Amino acid sequence: MKLRENIIEQIEQSLVWEKLSTHNLCYIMQSIRILIEIDDCKSKYPITTLYCNWLLHKELDRTNLPSTIIQNIANSFQNFNSKNELIKKINEAISLKKLIIEIKEILWENINNKVIVSKIDFDEYWIRYIQLTLSQILFRPIKLKQDKNEIPVNGFDLSIYGLQIIPFKDNYNIELLSKKLELKKKQLTIDIALFRN
Repeated sequence: MKLRENIIEQIEQSLVWEKLSTHNLCYIMQSIRILIEIDDCKSKYPITTLYCNWLLHKELDRTNLPSTIIQNIANSFQNFNSKNELIKKINEAISLKKLIIEIKEILWENINNKVIVSKIDFDEYWIRYIQLTLSQILFRPIKLKQDKNEIPVNGFDLSIYGLQIIPFKDNYNIELLSKKLELKKKQLTIDIALFRN
């Protein structure tokens, strides 16, 4: 229990708007990952677990969740009426909103001083949190498990095996990884649309 108490205390000390930096974000996510392991609740917080692992590895390809995300992205191309709808579906697949929901829940359930959690409950904090997270996972792909091939994108002459976050102007995009596109030296990128309806 000493470790758990120590981790919670460290998270509490880090949850200050003025302290939200790349270093602090990585520390918070590392601490949350340890807390999830202590409480044995990875299955309750799969997206948080994924992003915590993503921050700590050069690429992810060993668990089922990246495969699920890639399959959901491929499925996004099946039925869409506009470019904006496709962007929205692909953004839902990478689950940034779900990440925020899970982290808020983890904090609310574990931090005793609710004032600390309440003070960071505003959009600017969470937008900055996501931006810092994305900045740390740039060019670190998530891929299908090695025993799987690419997933075909129905209705398109395309298959994908992964994705990565890439910088784009002052923002970030999702790049879909495809051997066919790589052979042609082409890219397929999608805007990351934070908090858009």
